[in-house]
Formats: sequence, C-alpha cells, structure tokens
Amino acid sequence: MKKEDIELAEIRVFENYKIETLEAGHAVMTTEVVEHSLNYYNISHGGYLFTLCDQVGGLVAKSLGVNAVTLQANINYLKASRLGETLWVEGKAVHSGRTTQVVDVEVKNKDGKVLTKVSLTLYITGKIEEN
Repeated sequence: MKKEDIELAEIRVFENYKIETLEAGHAVMTTEVVEHSLNYYNISHGGYLFTLCDQVGGLVAKSLGVNAVTLQANINYLKASRLGETLWVEGKAVHSGRTTQVVDVEVKNKDGKVLTKVSLTLYITGKIEEN
C-alpha cells in the first residue's frame, strides 16, 4: 500500500445527540451511531466514543457549577457498537474537589451492556458565572 492510496474517513460526533439528564454530578446523553461514526472495520471509531465520553465529562463539571478541562483519561473499549445502534453515555462525578474532579463515564447499548468505560480527571478552570 502506498501513502498516496490512503484516504482517512471523516469522523463526526454530534450530529444527533440528545441530553436526557443533566443534574448535579450526573449527565446522560443519547446518540445514534451513523456512518461517519465508524472506523475501517465498520464499528464505532474509538475517537468517536472517547469524544462522546469527554463531552459528557464536561457536562458533569458544568452541572456542578464549574468549567473544566480534561487533564487525564483512561478508556477501556469493551464491546463494539454498530451502525444504527443507539448509545447511552452516562457520566457521574466520583470526586469534586477545589481544583480537580474525577468523572466516570460509561457507554451502553439499548440492552444496557457496557461498551466503553472511561475515567476522566478534570482540572477546574473556574466557576460558571450566573447572569
């Protein structure tokens, strides 16, 4: 294979999401796997799954009244998801300190099977100012 023959596929993440739950320390988002969510093997791309989890981690931080950025993440891809499958991405705060938060996120399918598990360490950049 020549490098000239390589064409990378575009990955899209936020085409059809819905925020189902947003409460203090807890967020749930649903989304459907679309063609632009897939890798070369026609299963969801790891970057797609990670981006969903990272975004939900940020929503959990916002639900606790702060802005935060990801310092560290650990991800485990346990089972594949496929085109047309609905995913449930749920994040829960397990630590909320003065400068950091730890958020655990799981991606599940409609049957409740865990597909992906992520632990995020977030750095708090400031409090959200209310208008």
